[in-house]
Amino acid sequence: MIDPRTFHGFREHVSEHMYRVMKQPIVELDSGEISHYEWLVRFEHEAGVVGVIRPAELSGAIKDLDLSMLARAVLTLNKYPDGHGMAVNLSGASIDLPGFEHALMACLSALEGPPSKLMIELTETWDLDNLHKAKDILIKLQDRGHKICLDDVGAGAASIRYLRALPADYLKIDGEFVVSAMTNEREEAILDALFTLRDSLGFKFIAEGVETDQIMDFIRQKGFDAAQGYAIGKPTPETRLDN
Repeated sequence: MIDPRTFHGFREHVSEHMYRVMKQPIVELDSGEISHYEWLVRFEHEAGVVGVIRPAELSGAIKDLDLSMLARAVLTLNKYPDGHGMAVNLSGASIDLPGFEHALMACLSALEGPPSKLMIELTETWDLDNLHKAKDILIKLQDRGHKICLDDVGAGAASIRYLRALPADYLKIDGEFVVSAMTNEREEAILDALFTLRDSLGFKFIAEGVETDQIMDFIRQKGFDAAQGYAIGKPTPETRLDN
């Protein structure tokens, strides 16, 4: 079997849809209703998702997966316009690549329904080289009506750079950061400081990695808007897809 950790192997896996799409609900804490689902990708390989994705980011092959996931999301929303919306991950490594912006906008132009049902989550696994270019693309996406979420805030050193430079509607707070803030005063103070951005910048906050009732109680107390994690719903196969 072709190794998806290689450039050509990864591209073949993506072009042949040799990956699984899972969905996990994001629930609004006030109402208990599902806000949307996050689409998650799974590869059948011993290296796991990170072990496959990281080489693809380094080689530039990751753009194939980003565009493939977005194209499949567009087709799904067009076919099931009354269903829940979804968030699809976009790697910063793709944004840095020449020609990606044109391919991205062409892909999204096929969406027939409201763009607000397709949220774009910018992952923090890649430290963007060109923040000005990323900002320009994200503003264009917002102008089209897409919501923007900065993923894994608090997980890496890029968080502050991203918050300073990039537009967003949602901040998804890293699960390990949330858990650490429950017992560490310094971490809790940093989390509280992030929440001061709610009014001034209009962010909404999503807690990820919510796996216990104790974490749920904590995020409710802190004022998170929405949550994602095993205590709410495990990832399940996206059954609406046509391969």
